[in-house]
Amino acid sequence: MKRIPASWILTALLVLAPASASLLVAQLPQAPMPAGCSATAAQLAAEKNLVLDFYRPGITLRQLIALIDPGYVQHNPLALKLAQEKHISDYEEFSRLFTGIAASANPGSKNTLDGPARQGGRGPRVVILTAECDLVTAIVENTRRDPTAPPGTTYERFDFDTFRVRGGKLVEHWDNEEITPDRVDAMRKLQQPPAP
Repeated sequence: MKRIPASWILTALLVLAPASASLLVAQLPQAPMPAGCSATAAQLAAEKNLVLDFYRPGITLRQLIALIDPGYVQHNPLALKLAQEKHISDYEEFSRLFTGIAASANPGSKNTLDGPARQGGRGPRVVILTAECDLVTAIVENTRRDPTAPPGTTYERFDFDTFRVRGGKLVEHWDNEEITPDRVDAMRKLQQPPAP
C-alpha cells in the first residue's frame, strides 16, 4: 500500500478548508478546558490577538520587542544555543536576533527600532490559530527554495509557533526550529548589539 505524504494531506485540508471550515467547526463539540484553566472566551480572544500582533505586517521592532516579557523563556534550540554561547538571557537573545533581522532586512534605515521589524514590513501568514488556557499556537505558511529542483523553484512549508501568554505579554515560546550548520551561520551573521 502506497503511503500518502503528510504534506499532501495538509495541503488538501488547507485547500478544502475554506469551503467547509465553518460548517465543520460548528459541528465539532467544544473541548473542555483543562483542570485549573479559567480562561474566558474574551481572554482567549485577547491572547490570540496578541499573537497575531506579533506577526502583524508593518509592526516596528520597538512594538515587537514590547510584546515580549523580560522574563521570556525560549525553547527554540537554535536561539537557546546562541544565548548560551553569549551567556545572555532568552529575552536579550530575542532582542538581538530581531534587531539583526530588522537591520539586515531594511538596509539603510537609520532608526532600526522604529522601522519595520521584518523585510519590507511584511509579516508571516498565519493559516491556523488556536488558543487553550494561556497557550496560543500559530501555524505559519512559509515559502522555501527547493534545493533539489532548478533555481527559482519553491515549495510551501508550514511551521508552528506556540506562545504562553500572561499579563498581556508573550512569556514563553516553542517552535519546530532545527540546529543546522547553515541556520547557525545565518543567525550568527544577523547578530549585533541591541539598539539603545
